[in-house]
Amino acid sequence: MNIKSIHLLVLLILLPCVLFSQEFIQGRLLDSVSKAPVVFANILLEGSSKGVISNEDGSFRIPMEFKSEYKGIIVSSLGYESVSVAMDALSEDRLNTIYLIPRTIALQETTVVGYTNRSLAKRIVRKAIRAIPRNFSKDPFSLVGYYRDYQQDKGAYLNLNESIVEVRDQGFRKSDAKTTKYQIYRLVKNEDFPRDTISSMSYDYESQNKVIAQGFLPSYNGNELVILRVHDAVRNYDIDSYSFVNNLRTDFVHNHDFQMGSDVYLDGEWLYSILFDTKKEDVGAKGRLIISKKDYAIYGLDYAAYQWEKERKGESPLGDDPSQLIFHIQSEYRQYQGKMYLNYLSFSNRFVVRLPPAFMLKDITIDTINKLTWLEFNNPVNVSSTLDKEHYEIFFKKKRVAFELLTGHGEDYKVFIKPIFNSEKDETAYFANDRKAFKNHMVYKVKGLMDVYGNMLGYSEQKEYLQYREFFTQRILQGNENAENGVPMDKERPLFDHVVTDESVEAVQEYWMNTPLQQTGNTPK
Repeated sequence: MNIKSIHLLVLLILLPCVLFSQEFIQGRLLDSVSKAPVVFANILLEGSSKGVISNEDGSFRIPMEFKSEYKGIIVSSLGYESVSVAMDALSEDRLNTIYLIPRTIALQETTVVGYTNRSLAKRIVRKAIRAIPRNFSKDPFSLVGYYRDYQQDKGAYLNLNESIVEVRDQGFRKSDAKTTKYQIYRLVKNEDFPRDTISSMSYDYESQNKVIAQGFLPSYNGNELVILRVHDAVRNYDIDSYSFVNNLRTDFVHNHDFQMGSDVYLDGEWLYSILFDTKKEDVGAKGRLIISKKDYAIYGLDYAAYQWEKERKGESPLGDDPSQLIFHIQSEYRQYQGKMYLNYLSFSNRFVVRLPPAFMLKDITIDTINKLTWLEFNNPVNVSSTLDKEHYEIFFKKKRVAFELLTGHGEDYKVFIKPIFNSEKDETAYFANDRKAFKNHMVYKVKGLMDVYGNMLGYSEQKEYLQYREFFTQRILQGNENAENGVPMDKERPLFDHVVTDESVEAVQEYWMNTPLQQTGNTPK
């Protein structure tokens, strides 16, 4: 890797108020112009094939022990000058902020004879897809990397699960789903971040308690890593992956419109940037392919699908409004010893959960002595709303039962009802305290009540979250040099249902979890 450091601006800002554990060197990458986080950048340990990839907030961490083993780190990212930073320049107890200089080029007019901008873009994409068997490894290889899944609620991390996993790929000639095997090195359910049982429940399309708007995500037996790998359209280029890529080899070009974008810089080379979009009924998608000008190798595929409301005239159907996002897939490949290997894969989707009602009926109690029934609620009831008899219906043995509402009892959480029966037989049966008969023959319908906080009885609000599944390669092992560590992953079980022994963890200390900072979107001053 050729680093022309004379042209680079590297600023290490030591933030005096942010202290960390001595186990890791903490860092953050920022754009030198916009001060925005540089996401998914490579941080390579100089002189090795090991490294880490920056998080959504530009943060990264490196084990402290590597400071004495390696001279420095090399940072590279699409669209930026690469930079080398000496280990001695990195503080051990404060956040190290590294600024990267963006490298851009103006979009040039196409001069290829016989091709328009759009036809040239489509031609390049076709060549890149045809070149996949040549540019990507047909032989077995392993990717040892950091996997995580989590949800986000307005930028805050929830239910962060982390692992170190070896992905044993049999090569691009073999089916990924059928032949790839996995070894789990380490599993952690990170308790430093909040745990939320509502957002972490399984998708439920039958009762609509948790769904993806305008989409459907199969469970794949609940294995999160398998779900993620299915969404790597480059690795699965000759089978169906996701809408509207479908089969990358046969469907992708047909399903999308293309145009040339501005070239993208990476490690001293300018790469093609191909923009694309499509619209299918009420869903639109857009994205970008990064392709080598030399051998048409695919360096990156960014794909986002949005809900498109046609009635919103004058607005782009493919805007960046997160409330319209259905899913977003980002993948990047880098060259290693002549072939392209996965650098990272990120799959996120918006989902909606139905929250438990704030105001609910807790219990129905039969008072056999005083011959009445009371309804008990979880919140104090609004008395005025309880006095309307239209809010109640009582049935016993499928017959409607008359009743009186009793007031003045002084119970804030209860409504008292006195059933009025036409026959003594029904009244005796009702108050016989036979719970089984009571359940089989009695029905109470209650609606329209409100609590003192203004909540409607049984009303469920919906809440939106983002779900992320991500894999970041830390090391590439070619051929059969698989590390015999960890425990085999059962693809039929959820990843974090597996058990990893302490011995397995001790054997893989050279790999580490790149845990993000607690909050996203915070740019240091």
